[in-house]
Amino acid sequence: MKVIFYMPFKKELEVSGGKTVKKLAEELKFSLESNVVLKNGKMVTPDEVLGEEDIVEVLSAISGG
Repeated sequence: MKVIFYMPFKKELEVSGGKTVKKLAEELKFSLESNVVLKNGKMVTPDEVLGEEDIVEVLSAISGG
């Protein structure tokens, strides 16, 4: 699956699917408390399973101002 981070610059990674959002966060070392995860454009919960063909976006839920 393609994982796109927007923290603060765009960064793309390819990782294997078949894991939950929580497991992906653990593997890639990002916090689910301070980030929002989208799967194919829709917000998902930590127990959502991500597949090989999914596009996952990780957006910072905290921004400076």
